[in-house]
Amino acid sequence: MVKRLVYVGVLLLLIALPLAVTSKYLIQLINTALVFLIIVTGMNYVIGFSGQISLAATAFWGIGAYTSALLTTTGGISFWLALPVAATFATLSGFVIGFPTLKLKQFYLGIATVGFGEIVALILLNWTALTNGADGVPGIPKPAIGSYVFDTDYRFYHILLVAAVLLLLLSVRIKNSRFGRGLLAICEDELAAEVMGVPTHWYKMMAFALSAFYGGAAGSLYGHLIGFISPDLFVFRQSIVFLCMFMIGGSGYIAGPVIGAILLTLLPEWMRFLKGYYMAIYGLAVVVLAIGMPTGIMGLAERYLPRLYPWLEPDAEAPATLAQGRAEEA
Repeated sequence: MVKRLVYVGVLLLLIALPLAVTSKYLIQLINTALVFLIIVTGMNYVIGFSGQISLAATAFWGIGAYTSALLTTTGGISFWLALPVAATFATLSGFVIGFPTLKLKQFYLGIATVGFGEIVALILLNWTALTNGADGVPGIPKPAIGSYVFDTDYRFYHILLVAAVLLLLLSVRIKNSRFGRGLLAICEDELAAEVMGVPTHWYKMMAFALSAFYGGAAGSLYGHLIGFISPDLFVFRQSIVFLCMFMIGGSGYIAGPVIGAILLTLLPEWMRFLKGYYMAIYGLAVVVLAIGMPTGIMGLAERYLPRLYPWLEPDAEAPATLAQGRAEEA
C-alpha cells in the first residue's frame, strides 16, 4: 500500500514537472527520453524476458513514424486514429519478420534483424513516391482535442507521459502473467520450457510483436512531436544506442529501460561542456559501464541496495518478504 502511494506521489510530481522546467531545450530532451523509454521497454520483451537478440527496434520506430506521418499529412486522418494504426502496422511487420527469423538462434537472429533494419532504411530512402525519399515528411500536424492543440513541447509532454506510464504498466502486467512467466522460462532454458509445454516459437513471436508495437507507437509519437521525419533518423547506429540504453539500465527489469533511456539521453547533454572530447568520453563511459555492470544499474541495485531495489522495481518484493521466504526455505 505504501509502495503504491509512493508511486502515485512520483506520478503527480511528473505531471507537474513542466511547471518547474523553464528551459525549452530541457523539456525537448525529456520528451525525447520518454519516446526512447517506450522503445527500450519494448525491447525488454524480446531481449530481457525471452533472451533473444534483436536489433530491429529502429526499424519498427521508423515504420510507426512514417505510417502515422503519411496518414495524417496525405490521408487527412486524425492523430488519435493514426497512432493505433501505426502501432498495429508495426506489429504486423513484427509478425512478418519474426515468423521466419525467430527460428534462428542467438547471433544469427541478431544479424537477421540488422538486415531487416537495413531493408527498412533503404525503403524509406528510395521509395520516393511514398516516403518522399531523403527530403522526408514535413508538416506533421500536432494532436488536438477540440480547440486544445498540443502544439508546444510542454503540452506534448503529457501525451508522452500518459503513453509511457500505460505501456510500463502493461509491461508489469505481462511480466507477471502466465505468458510472461513462459517468456522468462524460455530465457532460462528454451528446451526445458518446451518440454514443460510452453509453445516457445509462438511465445517468442508474441514477444517480437509486442516489441514492434511499442516501437511503432513511439515512432508515431515522435513524428508528431518534432513535426518532421527523414530516413537519416532511422539508421542502424540508433539501434546500437537503444541497445546501450537497454543494457546499462538492466536487462529483464521493468525499471531498467526507464533508467537507461533517461540516463543516456541526458548524459551527452551534461557532457557538452567538454566540447570536442565529450563524445569520446561518453563512448568510453558506456563501454566501462557495460563491462563493469553486466547486469546493468538495476542488477547492481538488486545486489547491493536491497532496501532501495524494491522501490525501483514495481514487481520486486520488499526486503522483509524476501527474508521471510528465505527463512521458510531454510
